[in-house]
Amino acid sequence: MRIVPLMITLLLLTLLAGALPTTSALASSGVAAPSHADHSGKHSRRIKPAGKTGKTLAAEHKKHSSVSAYSHWKRRLPFWPRKMIMLLELVLFISAGVFIGQILEETGCVRALSIITWPVTTLGKISRAAGPAFLMAFQSGAVANSMLVSLRDSGELDNRELYTSVFVVSALSLFAHLPTFVVPIGMAFGWEATCALFGVRVGAIVAQIVVTLLVSRLVVARLGIGSGKTVKDEIAPLRQGRVKKGSFWGTIWRRSRFTLTRLIIYLIPTFIVLATLEYYGAFKWLGQAMPQLFTFNFLPPQSVAIIPAQALSLYNGAIAAANFIDSGAISVHQAVIIILFGSMVTSPVRTLRHALPTYVAILGARPGLIMAISAQVLRMLFLLAGTLLLMAYWF
Repeated sequence: MRIVPLMITLLLLTLLAGALPTTSALASSGVAAPSHADHSGKHSRRIKPAGKTGKTLAAEHKKHSSVSAYSHWKRRLPFWPRKMIMLLELVLFISAGVFIGQILEETGCVRALSIITWPVTTLGKISRAAGPAFLMAFQSGAVANSMLVSLRDSGELDNRELYTSVFVVSALSLFAHLPTFVVPIGMAFGWEATCALFGVRVGAIVAQIVVTLLVSRLVVARLGIGSGKTVKDEIAPLRQGRVKKGSFWGTIWRRSRFTLTRLIIYLIPTFIVLATLEYYGAFKWLGQAMPQLFTFNFLPPQSVAIIPAQALSLYNGAIAAANFIDSGAISVHQAVIIILFGSMVTSPVRTLRHALPTYVAILGARPGLIMAISAQVLRMLFLLAGTLLLMAYWF
């Protein structure tokens, strides 16, 4: 009977829903969680609220943000022990994605879940087997992408469907952290500014998904790029006539072990290399340098202070903007525009830092690097378009 595996799958999904909020926000949306100290023990530079707007924002953020005791404990660990725990977590999440994808398919749950994602799979002409991964993207991009690559390796998706789905997952996962800031910024900046800020970001995400799916269906699919199915020799016989050999879990393991082994082989060295770069300050330097590479002369002079503060986190940048609003140096509308432009130049660095090991592990070194960078470029372009439209409306 399949009711037991189905119950186990639902339990895994429930556990992931409770365990992944901060992980998904870090790995997929690019918002770095606050850390108390770097490896050298020096505290990161944070902006403190100086006026009514900033203090309201800080109070609401504290009220609506929750950090588990486990996360609090992990953040206080020394650098390398903390990174080893993060690596172990990532291995577990990716493994869960591979197994959950196969269990959902084997138990027949894909048909039911695919109804919810039917508009997305139909628009992009993607197999409905990718539907559950799109739902998981709201919680964890790493788990969703590992589900997708498992389906590709077992012949359910071709390369076009895989890469299109990865782009969609990268966009959907941006929704994970947005609600955390809606209420705090709304209480501090006012709901008009909040609706504009998050309207632009949500609009950019939706536009990115729709355009990606249409281009994949109308251009890439018609050219026949990546349309060949990739079915491994040890998995193909299992697909013919849905023939099962051995127990349920034995079938799941045979379908998953190739993908799982390859993902871990790629993941561990990539993670170690990026952790080493972080230890020696490469990402910190890049985060500080990126705002200097993009100077927006049409923005108020205060942007040179707000955008670097935003390199640490969106919340930190919002506090800096709130302080300037309280002093009368900028208006709320100007603060929203600065924060949106700041997101374009600061979020990609944080996203690549946290998500690159997952992309490389799941897709391979070269395609993983290309997909990680191109996903960020697409995000910046659509966000830029939305911001320019908002500026045209306000000013």
